[in-house]
Amino acid sequence: MSEIITRYVFSADKEGSPTECLGAHTHKYSKGEMIAVNISNTLTETAIVTEGTVLIVNISSDGQKSILDICRKGDSFGCGVFPKIGLDACCAIAASACSVAYLSYNKLLDGCDKKCSRHGLFIDSIIGGAARRYAAHIDILSRRTIREKVIAAFCFFLDTKKRIQQKLPVSLSELADYICCDRSAMMREIKRLNDEGILRSNGRRITLNTDISLL
Repeated sequence: MSEIITRYVFSADKEGSPTECLGAHTHKYSKGEMIAVNISNTLTETAIVTEGTVLIVNISSDGQKSILDICRKGDSFGCGVFPKIGLDACCAIAASACSVAYLSYNKLLDGCDKKCSRHGLFIDSIIGGAARRYAAHIDILSRRTIREKVIAAFCFFLDTKKRIQQKLPVSLSELADYICCDRSAMMREIKRLNDEGILRSNGRRITLNTDISLL
């Protein structure tokens, strides 16, 4: 999905690209910069991450933080992929230096005057990518133990077939907020996975010694 959006659809020399037909505009953000203070107030545009990582963060009434979504290159947030009501305290934060392209949601649905066939593929990629991320997150949160949550998260963010060092898209503190568990408890489970020889970790850098999807 992300390859379709970032390499195929956003190529400026291709007819039907959002830049040419939908007037997409791109902004760059530094790590830690607030992209949207309240996503519910900015639901007129669909945002697509073209470089880096963006966190969708919710702050509860008692001040508890949880990460609802981790958007990487090719992933989208904002109008069309976020509820218009509820979750009023959600914000978007740059987890790393990143670039985000914005396009009008109404224009996205209507298409351009040329009625380029690529627009249907583009909308399908946005919706399909968001659905995949949300389903994966629900699956992770539904696991009964912290160990199972950690393994499910690693399966989603890492290539389980590779036996080389890979880098998680977020810090371990952010990962704990994403899987909704205590960071210290999560770190103990990661240490156990190291001790058992299942993986080798150095901060957010992970080397898988086995196919953890089979555990």
